[in-house]
Amino acid sequence: MKPSLSKRLSRMLSKIFDQHQRIKAALATLLLIVLCACSMADVDKSITDRARERVSIDFDWLFYLGDESLAKNTDFDDRHWRKLDLPHDWSIEGEYDENNPAGIMGGYLPTGIGWYRKHLTWNEDWAGKQVRIEFDGVYMNSEVWVNGQFLGKRPYGYIGFAYDLTDFLKAGDNVISVRVDHSKAPSGRWYTGSGIYRHVWLTTTSPVFIAKDGTWIRSENVSTKHADLKVDTQVSNATETDQKVELITEVIDALGKVVATDTAALILPAGKTISAQQALEISNPKLWSTHDTNLYTVRSKISQNEVLLDSLDSRTGIRSIEFTVDRGFLLNGETLILQGASMHHDAGPVGAAVPDDILRSRLTMLKAMGVNALRNTHNPFAPEFYDMADEMGFVIMNEAFDGWWTPKAEFDYGLYFEQWWQRDLSDFIRRDRNHPSVIMWSIGNEVRGYTPDQQKLIKDFVEQLDNTRPVTQGRGYAGGHLDIAGFNGHGEYQNAIEKFHKANPNVPTIGTEITHTMHTRGVYRSKTRYRTRDNPAPWETIRDAKKIWQKIKDKVYPVADLTETEVFPEHNIKYGSSFDNSLVRMSIRDEIKKARDLPYLLGTFRWTAYDYLGESFGWPARTANFGVLDLAGFPKGVYYLYQSQWSSEPMVRLEPHWTHPGKEGVVLPIVVYTNQASVELFLDGQSLGEKQMTDDMQLVWLVPYQPGVLKAVAKDATGKVITEHTVRSAGKAASVSILADKTVINANRRDVVQLEIDIVDAKGNFVPYADNQLTFELVGPARLIGVENGDILDLDPHKVPTRKAFMGKVLVLLQATDQAGDIVFTVRGEGLQAQEITIKAMKHKQ
Repeated sequence: MKPSLSKRLSRMLSKIFDQHQRIKAALATLLLIVLCACSMADVDKSITDRARERVSIDFDWLFYLGDESLAKNTDFDDRHWRKLDLPHDWSIEGEYDENNPAGIMGGYLPTGIGWYRKHLTWNEDWAGKQVRIEFDGVYMNSEVWVNGQFLGKRPYGYIGFAYDLTDFLKAGDNVISVRVDHSKAPSGRWYTGSGIYRHVWLTTTSPVFIAKDGTWIRSENVSTKHADLKVDTQVSNATETDQKVELITEVIDALGKVVATDTAALILPAGKTISAQQALEISNPKLWSTHDTNLYTVRSKISQNEVLLDSLDSRTGIRSIEFTVDRGFLLNGETLILQGASMHHDAGPVGAAVPDDILRSRLTMLKAMGVNALRNTHNPFAPEFYDMADEMGFVIMNEAFDGWWTPKAEFDYGLYFEQWWQRDLSDFIRRDRNHPSVIMWSIGNEVRGYTPDQQKLIKDFVEQLDNTRPVTQGRGYAGGHLDIAGFNGHGEYQNAIEKFHKANPNVPTIGTEITHTMHTRGVYRSKTRYRTRDNPAPWETIRDAKKIWQKIKDKVYPVADLTETEVFPEHNIKYGSSFDNSLVRMSIRDEIKKARDLPYLLGTFRWTAYDYLGESFGWPARTANFGVLDLAGFPKGVYYLYQSQWSSEPMVRLEPHWTHPGKEGVVLPIVVYTNQASVELFLDGQSLGEKQMTDDMQLVWLVPYQPGVLKAVAKDATGKVITEHTVRSAGKAASVSILADKTVINANRRDVVQLEIDIVDAKGNFVPYADNQLTFELVGPARLIGVENGDILDLDPHKVPTRKAFMGKVLVLLQATDQAGDIVFTVRGEGLQAQEITIKAMKHKQ
């Protein structure tokens, strides 16, 4: 095979280096000439521009759903293929069908095989450079070719990977071909998505460069006065001769000031990668925490005779972590109870292909709830998730796998685990170990049939790559080798964690998956329901739910009924109550108390933050509504219970709404959450009494229903009114209200507008039971990428301009194109006055 232009130039560069390595002045001159001849950027540009370039190649891919064996060939005719932008998930574009092979686990959405192709025109700036393509995530069994040359296969759909294109690029058209094989399902116990569902990048460097994920940064001896920073840097030499270079490492604060620097002389063997260790001291560091997210940039530069060959910026934070049985988790020496939530990677109507704007919005909702810790379940998340966690102030339990050698779904990663686990785990830890938000590694979840030796093998492997963080495992407490004992559902039984601690007094514990409660927005019940007893899951029914309940009924936490008889009997049994009385084993209030009162319990990660597709309780449900926010991202009632206990921002919230036609005179429970000292409740201006907040974490009034205005007034310990919440009885649905999370966006093909549509009466009051069918009209430079109402039983598709309201609400997602202009969005519904909103798309100034 004839060497590519890039390869020939790289060899020419190597020979010149070899011939002149003893004559430094001449070498510098010749280097400059050769680098210019190879079209490297001019020396007067920024450091990053002239040494390394990383660009997104998300746009203008071609896609075909089906198998096409010739699509790997450069000359394949793809003109009839669909053009789209990444990230892309073809499963969420399909229809729900009980016969789809993903079944109950995959939310009844389709899977299959898909092909992607990307045309890249030769860029003169690539001459003499190393060119690498980087995929942040492809689900699953991806195979990649460039110009017909096979580059590799990666079965695991959740970890990124890269391929070197240097030797295979040519003048003219270059074609990247990707085959994604998700034909065998179910491949996971939850909705996985299908396709190139994360970002793709093209990185160019000189032949002497810092390896991918090649820096490891950690801080030691941390205080507000001093911190020691250790930096390991992997430097690669792709030339055919040894190279003498300097590694200059700078630490830069948020203001752009260099606060520490170190230089090391390196000799790089030809065709090899070496690791260099450096130590730097930081005076008066600004520490990273969940409330002060101070970040530093570590800039690693490779220089040869004052010519910059590579420059890489790695972001990090300086902080100390400690895990104890007497003081809990310590962040910078201070106890921090982990107020956590578990998350799957999908986001309702966009499936697994989550735009950055939507991910940030979801995390913002959790931050407002008071969440300070997240567990990515049960796989690595996209790189931007960890960047946002660093910026927003979350600590992360970073989970690598669901199972190990034994599959948990018929076609899951367990089939490939033996061959791939070390490669994937290494890539995962190397990718994420510089993030200050990552405080522990989780190596699995409810792993089937594992042995203590297997647990030790994987834990030891993790520690070879990062010995600065502890290792845990979801429900892995029995293995005996973990630094922190993780408890899932079993930890929700009374005294289960206390019993473990008594037997293992020196092992910290954590609620890796505590607690499990089930709720539906807008749905309420006044009598407590336990899943196993009242609405068993399929796996409980198979094992005889009645017998299971008899075994566990004295172990679960008791939750008192709010009324003697059910006052909300009208709801489908598959919907859970938005009060804290719809649970599996432990209520939310008991979860919070447990984490607060047991110092050896570091905290909990409730199951889950958001409703997620898949793992439902059977057709026609597409999920099992474990979230405190629904599939549309709308909060359920218990969101505010958590907020009252986890957030310091003054709040009060009364539940339920006050629109109950047909229940006039019926005594209804009014539940109020607050973080203030007391609440006074008013109906039509008349006080129904004031109550002091207690350790029960909720205040309850029993109020005969009559239409009107209900208001909760929260006061501090001195009796001063701090905040209030008012709900009004609504009349007949008459119109809609449209609330946009932004009204100006960039015309960049990425920005997303989230439109919250409420059904309202003639006076503008929210109608909480409205179920009107809505239609949407979009005019202007945007495209509709998703509709959702949060109803777990609604099987309508997500990419169409219509949706039925559920409990009065619908979410619509619009994404910018590359054109500026007005985006006019109109909502219509039978018997409703139409409403519109205008969003402005602006061209970003260069």
